[in-house]
Amino acid sequence: MRLKASLKNSANPGLLLKLSIFIILSLSGCINNLEPTYKEQDIPSVIKKICKEDYNLEVITIRMPTTLWIYAPLPKILHQDSGIKEDEIFDEEITDKLRNILNTIGRVIISSDNAPEFFALVASDINLGLDYTIIGNVLDMRKSYAGFTPWTETNRRYVIRFALAPDAINDKNGIHLKTSDIKLADFLAEQIAQRIAVQFQEEGFKKYFKVGKTEGRFIDRNFIFEYSIEQIAQPEKKINILKEILNTITYCIKTYEFRDFSRVVITDLITADKLILNQQEIWSRAIK
Repeated sequence: MRLKASLKNSANPGLLLKLSIFIILSLSGCINNLEPTYKEQDIPSVIKKICKEDYNLEVITIRMPTTLWIYAPLPKILHQDSGIKEDEIFDEEITDKLRNILNTIGRVIISSDNAPEFFALVASDINLGLDYTIIGNVLDMRKSYAGFTPWTETNRRYVIRFALAPDAINDKNGIHLKTSDIKLADFLAEQIAQRIAVQFQEEGFKKYFKVGKTEGRFIDRNFIFEYSIEQIAQPEKKINILKEILNTITYCIKTYEFRDFSRVVITDLITADKLILNQQEIWSRAIK
């Protein structure tokens, strides 16, 4: 396995696209018939119990006021050809384990009486020191189960992180985790940046554009987005990069009905051009 190559590519939007596809394969198989309602205080222990009894998987659960963290220490995550073969990322056995954990989270959270606002699943390779994190908004999951949101759209809303984590080596108890309550603003900033990166790597875009970086942060009530997207070929129909980015930002902010911000600042790292829009300007925009 070419570990360094794999991790170098972990920041690449192309890898983000492949990781997103993994989630689609995982969550689309969740059951539709839910178990009787679980009590809020029982959610962490029930998830641990189902993972152990049904799948022989040991997980650690940590409940914060608005976020449920689930830690899965695993002997390996990456396929042995990861970084060598383009389509090989996860070991097949690990894929099944992650799918089972995600399905368990869905079963329990959706059928509970008062679920947390977010969940974060951290699967760590405790031999190589890697963290693979999936962050989800529980309301998005509920809307999908109720049929209000297509699964394909729901899967775009998961925030994915994949990073080196030397402290994860031999950590079977999640000691290295930096748990906190996930805030909607931070979740939105990261989701938007991820959506932009993935969009420009999808069919219809990837042969015309090269994505170097997309990053989103929420600081002092301001959304800060920076991007480096280079046009490498001329599409048949003109594609305006900034317009596509603005459409994504507007769509996400309106979808989550988020108004607790002052401005959106967008910077093109290639040209150094900067665009600043206030809350009213974002909310009055029509997506074209």
